[in-house]
Amino acid sequence: MSQTYYAILTAIGEAKLANAAALNTTLKIAKMAVGDGGGAVPTPTRTQTALAGEWYRAGLNTLNVDPSNSSQIIAELVIPEATGGNWIREMGLYDSDGNLIAVANTPPSYKPQLAEGSGRTQVLRMILVVSSTNAVELKIDPSVILATRQYVDDAITVAVNRLDFKQSVRVASTSNLTLSGTQTVDGVALAVGERVLVKNQSNPAQNGLYVVASGTWPRAGDADANLEVTPGLLVPVEAGAVNGDSLWQLTTDGAITLGTTPLAFEMAAGPTDSAGTFRSVTVDRRGRVVGGTNPSTIAGYGISDGPGAFGIGNRQDWRTALLDITAAPQTFYGQGTIHGIANGATDGPRALAIPALGQGTVDGTCTLHAQWGDYTGLEAFSREFRTGNRVFISSASSPTAWSDWVEVFSTGNSGQWALRNLLINGDFDFWQRGNSFTGTGYCADRWRIDSNTNVVLSRGNASVHNGRNNLVLTPTAANNQLGFAQTLESSAAIRLKGKKTTFSFQAYADTNQILTAYIYKSATADSAVGGPGGWTILTHKRCEVGPKVQRYSITADIPNDDTANGVRVAFSIENIVSGAGSITIWACQFEEGVMASPFEKRPLTQELQLCQRYYEKSYDPDVPPGTNNAQGSHISAASTKSSSAGATVYYKVLKRVSPTLAYYALKSGEAGKTTVNGENVNGPSGSAYATGLSGFELYWSSGVLTADASIYQHWTADAEL
Repeated sequence: MSQTYYAILTAIGEAKLANAAALNTTLKIAKMAVGDGGGAVPTPTRTQTALAGEWYRAGLNTLNVDPSNSSQIIAELVIPEATGGNWIREMGLYDSDGNLIAVANTPPSYKPQLAEGSGRTQVLRMILVVSSTNAVELKIDPSVILATRQYVDDAITVAVNRLDFKQSVRVASTSNLTLSGTQTVDGVALAVGERVLVKNQSNPAQNGLYVVASGTWPRAGDADANLEVTPGLLVPVEAGAVNGDSLWQLTTDGAITLGTTPLAFEMAAGPTDSAGTFRSVTVDRRGRVVGGTNPSTIAGYGISDGPGAFGIGNRQDWRTALLDITAAPQTFYGQGTIHGIANGATDGPRALAIPALGQGTVDGTCTLHAQWGDYTGLEAFSREFRTGNRVFISSASSPTAWSDWVEVFSTGNSGQWALRNLLINGDFDFWQRGNSFTGTGYCADRWRIDSNTNVVLSRGNASVHNGRNNLVLTPTAANNQLGFAQTLESSAAIRLKGKKTTFSFQAYADTNQILTAYIYKSATADSAVGGPGGWTILTHKRCEVGPKVQRYSITADIPNDDTANGVRVAFSIENIVSGAGSITIWACQFEEGVMASPFEKRPLTQELQLCQRYYEKSYDPDVPPGTNNAQGSHISAASTKSSSAGATVYYKVLKRVSPTLAYYALKSGEAGKTTVNGENVNGPSGSAYATGLSGFELYWSSGVLTADASIYQHWTADAEL
């Protein structure tokens, strides 16, 4: 039976389509028209250039390749409800030039208009078989689209498929799978049509979401395109002995090409088979408990150097069982003794003397502590005495040979925690003079290099050590040596006389090295070189610094006489292996007391003000002097009718002493010069006058300036020891 209704390309359409395919261009289909056929159903002919009875023409609603036949193109037209009152017996497609390129007849259908009392929106589709769909431009004007139900359904499906959260799968793989046929995965027998998360393939590019089939498994419809499989994809797993009731996430980052990019999935939530009460647990990187144990020994908790069972016993068996005494801590009041005896001991009670604190001391609480080394009788004791807000400690190597009581800080001691660090810039936050030094002199604020051979002292990377700045020592040759220090101002040093002090810092090295720390005294106050007598070492410590970050400390008694008017802390290295890496130092603290307290990190604004008491500049804090830089608080002045000018500068912070001034041109940072009208000339006439602790004045003479000159000057003010 011959076809009655069909669509064909016109001669013009055939020629244009062939030309587009030959020239690798595209044919632009722009509009569709409908007509009444002149009163009867027409027969489409190749020679047609117009419809027999056209009564409506409009832009296409959709134009796409038939998903079930790649050789067919489907064009869609929507006639709105207000248009009509005619029969539809023919349709035609027009290109962007207005030529009829395809024509079709159709069973007669009356399209009413709203005014007739029956309004409907009518959708017409015309299907063309073409030799090359690539030669047709599938592009429409979005402003004329009327959404049909099918269009909306398709759009929703596309949008949902692109969401990261996917429809659940029946099971998830636990090993490499053959992606075909029905099979059992994770203990679940799968049926055709069930979804599977495949995540353990030997070729990770095969991982993804699949649907079980009797033959080769296809990828799931919501995860079979690049835009549907994106980083962060989440999929719940319904069943399975291992993976049931879990949520999995795609952890592959970056652009993904399905079938090429390796895909990695990780459990984001789900059971871990660790239900129960545990004293020691194992967690994964997401914080989920994935294992647990109940250790019965200290070693079971990973502690290798903690105390064992403890009891008060005789000297030969100090490590007797806890049964020898009550489990409660033993606390004693005033002067007295503690007695204990081991189970089954035959040598009688063991008495440990606790002497009185000393003359004139009020009553308090004394607590005794004991440690041991081995069964040969090595013993160590310590005791603590508290009275009011004062705390004292004492130690002994035998039960009766006690040291003198030493007062240590307590929370009740005034000034213990606030402003206890006597060092300025102990965390190396400020480097106003520059970031790298190979000679001697001041480097990081308040720190001075005393000697240097083949070592670079530089500012460290603030991104390491929890965002902390640091100081780095890097040897450049085998024969190397460096010493650097911070000297306290006399007002801080004098208050330490007769007291115990502690110097602490944190450090690490790329390879194991020796870093020596010192506490010095000098009879001369406010001298970076120690005055006529130089510096005397009070104490020093060779610190073994390695790749593991550690905190180190040394303690010294400051003499209560005129030999300790000056105090400083220092570091030195010597003959470090060249090429073995660097030593990094930070968190330097010098304080009263016999123990190192946590590092006092002051606000940066306060720390900078403390630094600027000794050194201030017009440049921004991170810009070294002598830099070609127009920012900061440089001097801006002008000469008007005369050819001379002056300027007054007030410091941000009152200086320790009247400082030494240095000048730099704004242009190029040339030392001793002034930038005038964009060019560098000789600097201010003579020295600054009216120089004091709070500011200074400058003067430029007529030999340097002209009338109406613009003057710019950078400066530094050095009031260091």
